[in-house]
Amino acid sequence: MTLNEVISLYTLTQVKDAYGKHATTRTLLTQAYAAVQVMSGAERNISLQTTPTANYRFYVHYSSAITPAKLLVWNGVDYNIRFIADNGPKEVYMMIEAEKGVAN
Repeated sequence: MTLNEVISLYTLTQVKDAYGKHATTRTLLTQAYAAVQVMSGAERNISLQTTPTANYRFYVHYSSAITPAKLLVWNGVDYNIRFIADNGPKEVYMMIEAEKGVAN
């Protein structure tokens, strides 16, 4: 398996600005090399608008820091982590299924 794409993983944090409004900030957790596969694509009706979505599979070296609560960014596009196939630290790779085009 060739890990030839760079992905970034971010931690999302809710903060209040000077006016008391909630805002989400992202903090870079790590960058990693990954193999990327397109799984499927579809359209969804969200708030009376048709929105394209796509599911991707990312293979990375095992890291216990990667959880579904993180945000994955690849080529400047945000992906919400939906599932992680984590077989423990003895595995060389872990598989991450992520979706683009939808809110967390």
